[in-house]
Amino acid sequence: MKYILYLVLNYLNQLTMKKIILTLILSFAILSCENNQSDVSSDYPTIIDESELVELTNKQYKAMNSGDIESVVDMYADDAMWSFPNGVNMEGKDAIRGMLESTTSIWNITSGDDTNYMAMKGTDTNEDGEEFEFHVLLSWGPQTFANDDTSITVPYHSATFFVGEDKKIQWTGAFYDRTKFVEAYDVDPIK
Repeated sequence: MKYILYLVLNYLNQLTMKKIILTLILSFAILSCENNQSDVSSDYPTIIDESELVELTNKQYKAMNSGDIESVVDMYADDAMWSFPNGVNMEGKDAIRGMLESTTSIWNITSGDDTNYMAMKGTDTNEDGEEFEFHVLLSWGPQTFANDDTSITVPYHSATFFVGEDKKIQWTGAFYDRTKFVEAYDVDPIK
């Protein structure tokens, strides 16, 4: 599963933002084709109501902005990964904690009211041959990173992969233009 996520991340990092948006739009168009679920048996993820996953993500950002890093880290699986558009992957809770301690001391993060969401659920098989359920939340829209001196709003795309009944975050992929951030930092905390 990690290998598949790694391949997807590398693929997306090679695309331009326009290609990412086009890929997302085409994917959404294909996935949103209406069918009678009672007549269809599929191995592919199905689209679900996004409310619960959006609530979990909002809880994550609220904790980040209040400095409650441990609550955020508790939302992640032990072997979780957070991937950034510059190719950096924070692997494991300790690495994610360190990144959050650094970045949340710099920025408050808010999503725009016109942020869009799409949620899916499906099943997969782990290395031991055991089937597990997963949920995915895709989001895209403006996101603002602000502090006392600077405010940066960028088109922001993310994919969050949840596993288990308790919906721990296994992987977060963030896709955005980092140019303004690098210019705002004395030292880039994500490298």
